[in-house]
Amino acid sequence: MDVTSHRDLAERLKSYGLSIMAKRAHLYVANALSANLAEEIFRQGGRCTTAWGYERGERGNETGTAHRLAYWLGAPPGVTA
Repeated sequence: MDVTSHRDLAERLKSYGLSIMAKRAHLYVANALSANLAEEIFRQGGRCTTAWGYERGERGNETGTAHRLAYWLGAPPGVTA
């Protein structure tokens, strides 16, 4: 992830109440209510991908990517990016 995109996605995910930890080019995203609801996110060919290989968005669409990840991780409804 480039630094700007990395920071932007992290901020948008935080607005959903998700916990974020940045480590090198990866983001570790977790639902604060359950340690089991977590994903490792990284860029692969311009796509935002989980460690399991699921594509969750693309570079330049951090808002949509954050929304999909928040839904995937069970972030509380009504909180928006």
